Amino acid sequence: MLKGRIIFSMDEEIPQHVLLKISEYFYGIKIGYPLLLRKGIEGVKEILRKLEVDEIIMDLKLADIDNTMINIVKQLDFANSFIAHSFIGIDGALGELKNFLDNEGKKLYLLASMSHKGWNDEFYPYIKTIIKSLNPYGIVAPATKPNVLRIVRDDFPDKILISPGVGAQGGKIGDALCNGADYEIIGRTIYTSSDPENKVKEIIKIQEEKINECKKTST
Repeated sequence: MLKGRIIFSMDEEIPQHVLLKISEYFYGIKIGYPLLLRKGIEGVKEILRKLEVDEIIMDLKLADIDNTMINIVKQLDFANSFIAHSFIGIDGALGELKNFLDNEGKKLYLLASMSHKGWNDEFYPYIKTIIKSLNPYGIVAPATKPNVLRIVRDDFPDKILISPGVGAQGGKIGDALCNGADYEIIGRTIYTSSDPENKVKEIIKIQEEKINECKKTST
C-alpha cells in the first residue's frame, strides 16, 4: 500500500473501523488538546492501540518551565514525539526538556512559525538561534506561508520539517512538500469528509502530482 506524506491531525474522534483503515496511509498521527481533553489519556491510548503508524506526535505546544513540561510529557508516554514553542528559551526550559526526551528515546519538534495570520515572523531570527542551539529532531513550519517554509528549509536542510495549515486553513495539498516540508499535517479535510478513505487516497494522488510537477520545474 502506498503511504502518503501525511500526518493526520486527529482533533475529532472518528469511528474506529474507519481510523484503522485510513491509518495505513499515514506516516503519523498528531494528537492535540481537543481529543486529549475529550477522551482523557486512557481514552486516547485506546484509540491508538491498534494503529500501526511510524509516529505519534503530541501537539500541546509546550511553553513552560522545565519541571512543568517534563511532568506533562511523563504522563503521555504513549507518544513518540512532542511539539514545543521555541520562544521560551533553553536554560530552565527547552534544554532540560530535550535532555529528558533524549533519555527516554523520545523526539522534540520546535515551532519555527505558526499558520495563523496573527503570528509575528519578526521573531524568527531569535527562534532560529534557539533551534540551532538546541538541535531538535524536527521543526514545525506552516504551509500557509510558503516563503517562511522555504527559509526554514534553507536554514535547516537536514531536519525533519512538518507543515500544518493544509486544507481548512488555506494551504493547498502538496504545496508544502514542494516548498521543503517532509510531511503535511492534515486534519479537518479528512475527518469532516463523508468518505475519509477516498479523501485520503485523493490527497495522496494530489501530493504525488504536485511533487512530480515540482521536480520538473526545478530541473
